[in-house]
Amino acid sequence: MKKQLILTLTMILTIAILATGCRAAGAPPSDADPGQTSDGQPPNVQEDSTRPDAVADLIENEYDGIDISVEVLERMAILPGMSFQATVLIENNGDKTVSYVQGSGSFDIPEAVFLHSDTLQTVLPEDRFGAMTDDFVTQLLEPGDSLLFRLNVMAIEPDPEFNAYSQDVFASDGEYIGNMEWAALQERFPGLTAVQPGSYILNAYFLYRIHDENDQFAAFSGPTGFAEAQTLIGIS
Repeated sequence: MKKQLILTLTMILTIAILATGCRAAGAPPSDADPGQTSDGQPPNVQEDSTRPDAVADLIENEYDGIDISVEVLERMAILPGMSFQATVLIENNGDKTVSYVQGSGSFDIPEAVFLHSDTLQTVLPEDRFGAMTDDFVTQLLEPGDSLLFRLNVMAIEPDPEFNAYSQDVFASDGEYIGNMEWAALQERFPGLTAVQPGSYILNAYFLYRIHDENDQFAAFSGPTGFAEAQTLIGIS
């Protein structure tokens, strides 16, 4: 009986030592997901840490009837330096009308809709170059209505001179910088740098004001609220 007890205790001790050794060797817990980091994000995601100045004094989701989404519908892989388009959908699913700034009446994409990223270079819409009307237009988004726009982005690091480069390209060649190949763009502006392969966050914004039909000039005072959406962009 005593011999059997000693044998049992020895087996228990051996199992305990083996289990401790496995933990010390760094074996992950059974519920660990090797495809995610500790905060649940995919690996190598380049996080955004700032919001654009345009929304600094506005109320996020002031009107909860506005839904906004942003997607990249590229069928081919997005490579470092490549230009691509993001599709922004804005829907008024509530019961209120909102107004937003179109800007010049010749703009196809309103000033109230734009992209922002700390890690990718957003591109001014093509309608911001060349001749444009000097009027100031506001528009209404009624309940049940929606807006759809496609805006350009480039898989290069943000550069404070990029808008100036864009103007220079259009003024000298009549070309939209968002249509340029990376090799030609890099040759012309060697200070630009393509991003590294990885995952990048892109944000879309819509600025608006809840419409007051009794105040015809309220919209000219500018937006009071904003809606935001984001998507994850994979660069191969």
